[in-house]
Amino acid sequence: MHHLSNHHRLWPVLLIAFLCHWLPTSLCTSLEAQSSASSLELSPRQLDVGIVGHGQKKTLEFQVINVTREPVQLTKIRPTCGCMKMKPHDVRTPLGPGEKRTFRFELSLGRGWGSFSKKIEVHVGNQAVLRLPVIASHHPGIRTSRRELVLSTSTVAEIPEATQVVEFEQISTQQAPTITELTSSDSMFRVRLLEPIKNRARVEVTARQGSSKDRFVGQIHGLCNGLPFIVPIRGRAFGLVVYQPQAWNLNQVKQSGFSDSVLTLRRVDGKPLKVTDTQLELIRNTSGIELSFTSKNLADGAVQILAFVAEPFPSTAGGIYGKLKVTLDAEDTKPLIIDLLGVVRAGRR
Repeated sequence: MHHLSNHHRLWPVLLIAFLCHWLPTSLCTSLEAQSSASSLELSPRQLDVGIVGHGQKKTLEFQVINVTREPVQLTKIRPTCGCMKMKPHDVRTPLGPGEKRTFRFELSLGRGWGSFSKKIEVHVGNQAVLRLPVIASHHPGIRTSRRELVLSTSTVAEIPEATQVVEFEQISTQQAPTITELTSSDSMFRVRLLEPIKNRARVEVTARQGSSKDRFVGQIHGLCNGLPFIVPIRGRAFGLVVYQPQAWNLNQVKQSGFSDSVLTLRRVDGKPLKVTDTQLELIRNTSGIELSFTSKNLADGAVQILAFVAEPFPSTAGGIYGKLKVTLDAEDTKPLIIDLLGVVRAGRR
């Protein structure tokens, strides 16, 4: 059998050193990273957590293996998502020849539906040389009609906007999923299970009248086919005048003219409402867009406010964020301050 001499073993190292002396630093770093990547392996090469519910926490581990006869200096282990927190670990001590070092992290599962896919990166130098996929499946075969519930209440009267229904649909079957242990995080939220419709289980949530909070948050939770689920709730308590949406999003603005998104205001006592003035304070307007507003009275006494995008349309894309002040003719009602946001997509007509 032919054996390589020490001289032949050293030539790749000498070549990299020579190139690093003459080539740009970025290219040198790339060569070092490629060399380091071939020096390490992961075990397992992928972490499949399996079928999971919401809000669960799991402690997982993996090994980094030095497959060479030389020490390798790791610089950091970095999760790509805040849902993964590394347990205390050592990267200051080089990984010895043939050494296997175990690393642990805690995975906090959120409120997703469907596939979960994140990574943990192993760095040598300033390069991520290995990536460990971490995958799971949140409530497989289930989709919901709402990812969150946005409710409105009034201190004056009960209003329809205080109630919403979220549906849990079981895909590829005619049977509705099973919802059990249904409850809410706060007594201000009334929750009840409705009769299913075909393959959809239905949950009704109502925010009780008379909340002293201007804005409120909470959640409903339970089990869907035996797996824990969470649906967040947010909203606000209005007085005499209710407006929808609670934050006015113009969405993607692509051309001049009236926006498709409108703001609707109404009195909870059913009396006609009139807008006397609108003023916009743009806090962030990176595209330079110019907006104006007009109101439209509806047959039921409500009012719609429409946003108009003036010419010339911006040539620069950017974000919109501001405060719209709406003055009304309703007695004992202060001007409404409503968040306005959107994204300008320049060049998309």
